[in-house]
Amino acid sequence: MTALTSSSPVPSPMGAPDDEGRVARMEGPLRVLLVEPESEQSHRLVLSLSGHDVDITVCVDGAEALLRVGMLRPDTLLTSADPPEVDLETLVRVTRRAIDIPILIGVGPGDSQRAVRALAAGATACVSRPYRIPELAALLRGSLPGSEGLPEVGMPRPTALRSGDLELDALGHRLFVDGQPVNLALREFGIMDFLLRHSGRVVSREELWTEVWHKPLPPVNNTIAVHIRRLRHKLGDSEARPRFIHTVRGIGYRLDTGQG
Repeated sequence: MTALTSSSPVPSPMGAPDDEGRVARMEGPLRVLLVEPESEQSHRLVLSLSGHDVDITVCVDGAEALLRVGMLRPDTLLTSADPPEVDLETLVRVTRRAIDIPILIGVGPGDSQRAVRALAAGATACVSRPYRIPELAALLRGSLPGSEGLPEVGMPRPTALRSGDLELDALGHRLFVDGQPVNLALREFGIMDFLLRHSGRVVSREELWTEVWHKPLPPVNNTIAVHIRRLRHKLGDSEARPRFIHTVRGIGYRLDTGQG
Protein backbone atom coordinates (compact mmCIF):
# COMPACT_ATOMS: atom_id res chain seq x y z
CA MET A 1 0.00 0.00 0.00
CA THR A 2 1.19 3.50 -0.81
CA ALA A 3 1.54 6.07 1.93
CA LEU A 4 0.00 9.50 1.49
CA THR A 5 2.10 12.37 2.83
CA SER A 6 1.41 16.04 3.29
CA SER A 7 4.72 17.03 1.76
CA SER A 8 7.58 14.81 0.60
CA PRO A 9 7.40 11.01 1.02
CA VAL A 10 11.15 10.94 1.65
CA PRO A 11 11.87 10.79 5.40
CA SER A 12 13.78 13.71 6.86
CA PRO A 13 17.16 12.87 8.45
CA MET A 14 16.88 11.24 11.86
CA GLY A 15 19.48 10.37 14.45
CA ALA A 16 20.34 6.81 15.40
CA PRO A 17 18.15 5.19 18.08
CA ASP A 18 19.55 4.81 21.59
CA ASP A 19 19.38 1.65 23.70
CA GLU A 20 15.72 2.33 24.59
CA GLY A 21 14.59 2.98 21.03
CA ARG A 22 14.47 6.78 21.32
CA VAL A 23 15.48 8.74 18.26
CA ALA A 24 16.83 12.26 18.46
CA ARG A 25 14.79 14.64 16.32
CA MET A 26 16.43 16.75 13.66
CA GLU A 27 15.09 20.12 12.56
CA GLY A 28 12.13 20.01 10.20
CA PRO A 29 8.40 19.20 10.20
CA LEU A 30 6.92 17.02 12.91
CA ARG A 31 6.69 13.54 11.37
CA VAL A 32 3.40 11.83 12.19
CA LEU A 33 2.39 8.27 11.30
CA LEU A 34 -1.40 8.28 10.98
CA VAL A 35 -3.52 5.12 11.10
CA GLU A 36 -6.81 6.13 9.49
CA PRO A 37 -9.05 3.73 7.53
CA GLU A 38 -11.38 6.52 6.32
CA SER A 39 -9.86 8.17 3.23
CA GLU A 40 -11.87 11.41 3.57
CA GLN A 41 -10.67 11.82 7.14
CA SER A 42 -7.02 11.20 6.24
CA HIS A 43 -7.11 13.58 3.27
CA ARG A 44 -8.66 16.30 5.44
CA LEU A 45 -5.97 15.88 8.08
CA VAL A 46 -3.15 15.92 5.54
CA LEU A 47 -4.43 19.16 4.01
CA SER A 48 -5.31 20.85 7.29
CA LEU A 49 -2.13 19.99 9.20
CA SER A 50 0.20 20.91 6.35
CA GLY A 51 -0.02 24.51 7.55
CA HIS A 52 1.11 23.49 11.06
CA ASP A 53 4.56 22.22 10.04
CA VAL A 54 3.38 18.59 10.28
CA ASP A 55 4.31 15.88 7.77
CA ILE A 56 1.85 12.95 7.75
CA THR A 57 2.35 9.43 6.46
CA VAL A 58 -1.01 7.66 6.20
CA CYS A 59 -1.59 3.96 6.84
CA VAL A 60 -5.00 2.40 6.28
CA ASP A 61 -4.58 -0.35 8.88
CA GLY A 62 -2.55 -1.42 11.90
CA ALA A 63 -0.47 -3.99 10.03
CA GLU A 64 0.88 -1.39 7.62
CA ALA A 65 1.51 0.96 10.55
CA LEU A 66 3.69 -1.60 12.36
CA LEU A 67 5.74 -2.06 9.21
CA ARG A 68 6.22 1.67 8.71
CA VAL A 69 7.01 2.39 12.37
CA GLY A 70 10.25 0.48 11.94
CA MET A 71 10.99 1.90 8.50
CA LEU A 72 10.20 5.59 9.07
CA ARG A 73 10.76 5.94 12.83
CA PRO A 74 8.22 8.81 13.11
CA ASP A 75 8.01 11.41 15.87
CA THR A 76 4.44 10.49 16.82
CA LEU A 77 1.86 7.79 16.09
CA LEU A 78 -1.77 8.89 15.79
CA THR A 79 -4.34 6.12 15.38
CA SER A 80 -8.08 5.64 15.41
CA ALA A 81 -9.39 3.56 18.31
CA ASP A 82 -10.40 0.65 16.06
CA PRO A 83 -7.68 0.14 13.43
CA PRO A 84 -8.26 -2.67 10.90
CA GLU A 85 -6.09 -5.82 10.77
CA VAL A 86 -4.32 -5.31 14.13
CA ASP A 87 -6.20 -4.56 17.35
CA LEU A 88 -5.42 -1.31 19.15
CA GLU A 89 -3.71 -2.82 22.21
CA THR A 90 -1.35 -4.86 20.04
CA LEU A 91 -0.55 -1.84 17.89
CA VAL A 92 0.29 0.20 20.99
CA ARG A 93 2.39 -2.50 22.69
CA VAL A 94 4.43 -3.43 19.60
CA THR A 95 5.02 0.21 18.69
CA ARG A 96 6.08 0.97 22.25
CA ARG A 97 8.59 -1.90 22.16
CA ALA A 98 9.99 -0.75 18.82
CA ILE A 99 10.39 2.97 19.47
CA ASP A 100 9.77 5.37 22.35
CA ILE A 101 7.42 7.95 20.79
CA PRO A 102 4.12 9.52 21.83
CA ILE A 103 1.13 7.38 20.83
CA LEU A 104 -2.15 9.32 20.52
CA ILE A 105 -5.55 7.64 20.26
CA GLY A 106 -8.42 9.30 18.40
CA VAL A 107 -11.60 8.42 20.29
CA GLY A 108 -15.21 8.95 19.36
CA PRO A 109 -18.55 7.83 20.82
CA GLY A 110 -18.35 4.21 21.95
CA ASP A 111 -14.53 4.13 22.07
CA SER A 112 -14.05 4.76 25.80
CA GLN A 113 -13.24 1.15 26.75
CA ARG A 114 -10.78 0.77 23.88
CA ALA A 115 -9.15 4.02 24.99
CA VAL A 116 -8.81 2.83 28.58
CA ARG A 117 -7.17 -0.42 27.45
CA ALA A 118 -4.86 1.45 25.06
CA LEU A 119 -3.71 3.80 27.83
CA ALA A 120 -3.03 0.78 30.04
CA ALA A 121 -1.01 -0.76 27.19
CA GLY A 122 1.21 2.31 26.93
CA ALA A 123 -0.61 4.93 24.83
CA THR A 124 0.28 8.51 25.72
CA ALA A 125 -3.04 10.34 25.42
CA CYS A 126 -6.49 10.46 23.85
CA VAL A 127 -7.90 13.13 21.56
CA SER A 128 -11.48 13.61 20.37
CA ARG A 129 -12.33 12.23 16.93
CA PRO A 130 -13.50 13.68 14.52
CA TYR A 131 -10.34 15.70 15.08
CA ARG A 132 -10.33 19.43 15.71
CA ILE A 133 -7.28 20.68 13.85
CA PRO A 134 -6.03 23.39 16.30
CA GLU A 135 -6.48 21.05 19.27
CA LEU A 136 -4.79 18.15 17.47
CA ALA A 137 -1.87 20.26 16.24
CA ALA A 138 -1.31 21.58 19.77
CA LEU A 139 -1.46 18.09 21.24
CA LEU A 140 0.95 16.70 18.67
CA ARG A 141 3.52 19.38 19.46
CA GLY A 142 2.89 19.36 23.21
CA SER A 143 3.26 15.58 23.56
CA LEU A 144 6.87 15.54 22.37
CA PRO A 145 9.62 15.04 24.95
CA GLY A 146 11.14 18.34 26.04
CA SER A 147 8.08 20.40 25.11
CA GLU A 148 6.74 22.80 27.72
CA GLY A 149 3.11 21.77 27.81
CA LEU A 150 0.79 22.54 24.93
CA PRO A 151 1.88 25.37 22.64
CA GLU A 152 -0.45 28.23 21.81
CA VAL A 153 -2.14 26.87 18.70
CA GLY A 154 -5.73 28.04 18.48
CA MET A 155 -7.16 27.72 21.99
CA PRO A 156 -5.55 24.54 23.40
CA ARG A 157 -6.77 23.20 26.70
CA PRO A 158 -4.43 22.66 29.62
CA THR A 159 -3.14 19.14 30.15
CA ALA A 160 -4.57 19.07 33.70
CA LEU A 161 -7.45 20.84 35.41
CA ARG A 162 -7.56 21.08 39.19
CA SER A 163 -10.20 22.55 41.45
CA GLY A 164 -10.66 21.59 45.08
CA ASP A 165 -10.69 17.82 45.42
CA LEU A 166 -11.10 17.21 41.69
CA GLU A 167 -8.33 16.79 39.13
CA LEU A 168 -8.86 15.99 35.47
CA ASP A 169 -5.93 14.70 33.41
CA ALA A 170 -6.77 15.67 29.82
CA LEU A 171 -3.88 13.78 28.21
CA GLY A 172 -4.34 10.63 30.26
CA HIS A 173 -8.15 10.83 29.97
CA ARG A 174 -8.57 10.32 33.74
CA LEU A 175 -10.42 11.98 36.60
CA PHE A 176 -9.23 11.90 40.22
CA VAL A 177 -11.53 12.53 43.20
CA ASP A 178 -9.72 13.02 46.51
CA GLY A 179 -6.67 11.57 44.76
CA GLN A 180 -8.50 8.39 43.71
CA PRO A 181 -8.97 7.57 39.99
CA VAL A 182 -12.51 7.43 38.61
CA ASN A 183 -13.26 5.57 35.36
CA LEU A 184 -15.36 7.76 33.07
CA ALA A 185 -17.00 7.04 29.74
CA LEU A 186 -16.15 9.38 26.87
CA ARG A 187 -19.23 11.64 27.22
CA GLU A 188 -18.87 11.74 31.01
CA PHE A 189 -15.27 12.85 30.60
CA GLY A 190 -16.37 15.60 28.21
CA ILE A 191 -19.00 16.83 30.65
CA MET A 192 -16.53 16.93 33.55
CA ASP A 193 -13.96 18.72 31.39
CA PHE A 194 -16.50 21.43 30.51
CA LEU A 195 -17.81 21.78 34.07
CA LEU A 196 -14.30 22.03 35.52
CA ARG A 197 -13.30 24.68 33.01
CA HIS A 198 -16.37 26.66 34.11
CA SER A 199 -16.30 25.73 37.80
CA GLY A 200 -18.44 27.94 39.99
CA ARG A 201 -20.78 29.24 37.31
CA VAL A 202 -24.05 27.87 36.00
CA VAL A 203 -23.77 26.23 32.58
CA SER A 204 -26.91 25.62 30.57
CA ARG A 205 -27.98 22.29 29.15
CA GLU A 206 -27.59 23.84 25.67
CA GLU A 207 -23.96 24.76 26.41
CA LEU A 208 -23.17 21.25 27.64
CA TRP A 209 -24.85 19.57 24.69
CA THR A 210 -23.15 21.79 22.10
CA GLU A 211 -19.73 21.32 23.72
CA VAL A 212 -19.88 17.56 24.29
CA TRP A 213 -22.18 16.31 21.50
CA HIS A 214 -21.25 19.00 18.93
CA LYS A 215 -24.79 19.57 17.65
CA PRO A 216 -27.92 21.51 18.66
CA LEU A 217 -29.89 20.25 21.66
CA PRO A 218 -33.13 18.46 20.62
CA PRO A 219 -36.37 19.96 22.03
CA VAL A 220 -37.06 16.87 24.18
CA ASN A 221 -34.01 15.02 25.45
CA ASN A 222 -33.02 13.54 28.83
CA THR A 223 -29.58 12.32 27.76
CA ILE A 224 -27.72 14.97 29.76
CA ALA A 225 -29.71 14.16 32.90
CA VAL A 226 -28.87 10.47 32.51
CA HIS A 227 -25.15 11.22 32.15
CA ILE A 228 -25.20 13.61 35.12
CA ARG A 229 -26.90 10.91 37.22
CA ARG A 230 -24.16 8.41 36.29
CA LEU A 231 -21.47 10.99 36.99
CA ARG A 232 -22.90 11.71 40.44
CA HIS A 233 -22.87 8.02 41.24
CA LYS A 234 -19.23 7.68 40.20
CA LEU A 235 -18.24 10.80 42.15
CA GLY A 236 -20.03 9.58 45.25
CA ASP A 237 -22.34 12.56 44.88
CA SER A 238 -26.02 12.97 45.66
CA GLU A 239 -28.71 14.98 43.88
CA ALA A 240 -30.45 15.68 47.19
CA ARG A 241 -27.26 16.81 48.96
CA PRO A 242 -24.71 17.43 46.20
CA ARG A 243 -21.03 17.85 46.96
CA PHE A 244 -19.92 18.66 43.42
CA ILE A 245 -22.65 18.84 40.76
CA HIS A 246 -25.59 21.09 41.63
CA THR A 247 -28.76 21.23 39.56
CA VAL A 248 -30.09 24.72 38.80
CA ARG A 249 -33.73 24.12 37.96
CA GLY A 250 -34.80 25.27 34.55
CA ILE A 251 -31.27 26.27 33.52
CA GLY A 252 -28.56 23.64 33.89
CA TYR A 253 -25.78 22.70 36.30
CA ARG A 254 -23.06 24.23 38.45
CA LEU A 255 -19.87 22.50 39.58
CA ASP A 256 -18.90 23.48 43.12
CA THR A 257 -15.54 22.17 44.32
CA GLY A 258 -15.35 24.35 47.44
CA GLN A 259 -12.62 26.45 45.85
CA GLY A 260 -12.55 29.81 44.15
